[in-house]
Amino acid sequence: MAVHFINASDLMGPDWRFLAQVCDDPGLTWETVSGQPRGVIERRIRRPNLGRYRAAFEAARGARRGVRPAVLVSHLPRMAAATNIARRIICPRVPHVAFAFNFTELPKGASRELLARALRGVDEFVVFSRFERALYADLFGIPESRIRFLPWAMDVPSPGSESPLPPEILAQGYICAIGGEGRDYALLAEVMRSRPALRLIIVARPHSISAIDFPPNVITFTNLPSAQTWRIAVDSRGLVIPLKTEATACGHITMVGAQFLGLPLIVTRSRGVEDYVVGEETAQTVPAGDDSALGIALDRIGAEPQAVARMAAAAQARAEAENSLVVWGDYFRRVAERFGGSPDHAPATDGRRM
Repeated sequence: MAVHFINASDLMGPDWRFLAQVCDDPGLTWETVSGQPRGVIERRIRRPNLGRYRAAFEAARGARRGVRPAVLVSHLPRMAAATNIARRIICPRVPHVAFAFNFTELPKGASRELLARALRGVDEFVVFSRFERALYADLFGIPESRIRFLPWAMDVPSPGSESPLPPEILAQGYICAIGGEGRDYALLAEVMRSRPALRLIIVARPHSISAIDFPPNVITFTNLPSAQTWRIAVDSRGLVIPLKTEATACGHITMVGAQFLGLPLIVTRSRGVEDYVVGEETAQTVPAGDDSALGIALDRIGAEPQAVARMAAAAQARAEAENSLVVWGDYFRRVAERFGGSPDHAPATDGRRM
């Protein structure tokens, strides 16, 4: 079995080899074509995203020229659409897996229709919650049989040796919140306002905390390096993931990372994360938008440390069993067996053209 996986990504550079370390079978090779801006024109023109489309067409050309069977692997939905357009033009018989197919905000109107057209014929989509299978099937007219659930997988986070927090805060103790997508930090700010003796550290993206009036007992950081972020997490008493709605499918990286580190968790009760937490078994779960329930859960971390520690230990064991990168490696071995072994593979089609 000889298969060359060509990854197209907006976020990763050309040296990234995705799963090469855990999926190192003889004959399986990995390449990344990066959509990061290259040159003055790509940096200046943001719409359309020229770097993304340049990378998509480079990946498709590479798949057509390859001396061994290739599989295109796009990362995130917009790159999936661009890659699929390029594939249909340049190498229509090359399989395409749309990996990490996830939306923070669902597209509507013309944007949804354009994406639906661009995605027709993708062989398989990979999502990180079972809830998203039916959601995207309905939204884009995709047969649900082509949407595969895989649990989010990652290496155990590596906290840095030094915290960016001052010694007095480390000595006092704190709870943390990490992540920049789909978070209801406004709700968390209001809950913290009524608990001046409790300290909260937030590490987020600028857009997720802009225009929020945080009380003095909340400290915010934006765009911290991963090592410093996980240092803050591992030194905390617990981590809270306040999601916006009961259907928000975000927070998987933070959630699984915290589970690997054995941290007590408070998570909004959302269909998008129910594959990862079991209320009162592996985490405290609270309804979306419920400030009273969130406050009670925050207080419980200090009031019932043994109970929340037991949940954290159960979550850690579950993460070690289910969220290793080996899970993704096994999936791509199966992809190679299904799609890469036959030169006559024809991509999926639903009978419509873009």
